[in-house]
Amino acid sequence: MEGEAGGDQHFRVLVAESVEHARLVSAAVARDPRLELVDRVDHAAAAVARTVELAPDVLVLDEAVPGGAIGAAVEIGARLPDTFLVLTRGPDDGSLVEALAAGGSAYVERSSESLPDTIVEVARGEIVLTREQVARVVEELRDPTRPRRRLERLPELTAREWQVFELMHNELSTPQIAERLVLSPVTVRTHARSIRNKLRRPHAVRY
Repeated sequence: MEGEAGGDQHFRVLVAESVEHARLVSAAVARDPRLELVDRVDHAAAAVARTVELAPDVLVLDEAVPGGAIGAAVEIGARLPDTFLVLTRGPDDGSLVEALAAGGSAYVERSSESLPDTIVEVARGEIVLTREQVARVVEELRDPTRPRRRLERLPELTAREWQVFELMHNELSTPQIAERLVLSPVTVRTHARSIRNKLRRPHAVRY
């Protein structure tokens, strides 16, 4: 489970991915000694049921899974709000804001070599986004007139959460953000988790 030391951490992971994608995600999880693949399912409804049953540290949910990945993510967030969520995708990341609003702490290509590292970082409480992804979310949050597909609204962030989020935009790591803001890494992760939880509120997503 979550902790500050890194070497002996071990995280339980449930993967939901479509058959069409040749088990790219589950194979990557199974190869990494830091991760335990507790199950693999191929439908959104099964992802909800097995997450509730197994309570994994991280659910990796592919956006192409049959049955609706976003709806499953919202339901899981409502029932198990402490479950970390990584959404995987193909080359088109047009659903970034919807993925974050549904509760994702990362949104990464399913074939990415960095996927296991991303899962580990998310399990430790990080929000893992590229600089370009953070810039897109900041733009959405700051422009109340910008059209948002399938979104009613995005929540307000506190001044400190904005500081943390914008330092993430500048590609600073958790220790670097902690040093810059004179905070502990645990406090930075707490702010990151608050950002994630605000984005994952089910009422922010319209079906």
